[in-house]
Amino acid sequence: SHISHLPPAMSFARVDGHGMNAEELSKNPAFAGGQWWVQDLNEDPALSFAADGEYDAVLCMAGVQYLQEPESVFAECSRVLKPNGVMIVAFTNSFFYQKAIYGWSERGMATRAKLVRDYMRAAGGFDDITIEGDGTGLVAQLASIGGLGGDPF
Repeated sequence: SHISHLPPAMSFARVDGHGMNAEELSKNPAFAGGQWWVQDLNEDPALSFAADGEYDAVLCMAGVQYLQEPESVFAECSRVLKPNGVMIVAFTNSFFYQKAIYGWSERGMATRAKLVRDYMRAAGGFDDITIEGDGTGLVAQLASIGGLGGDPF
């Protein structure tokens, strides 16, 4: 994306980025001190640009719903994390329905979060998986099915 989802008040030594659109990535101010790569993870889930244990954290922002082999991608994320590194997977009710994997749009936010947790368990390397955030109440769950709810970001 051309915007950063990282908190502006926080500073980072280096932020690298990955995405599908070179023009947008080049405009993202968060990547000014790092590098960015364009790669379709559905064609090649390998994060070949990254060494084992290179990153303190990995953020998958608003993309998990499009991954055809999320376990393979998450296994790569585990590989590139330092010991005790953190992976954050964030998603909203807003997404392209025609591009999302089968079954994503039929789920509410809580069951989507559980699906992501299952991906991480299947990938391996993630010992302490915690689900955090809003969207777990009954009304929010009903509203999130079919994209009727608001965007929590």
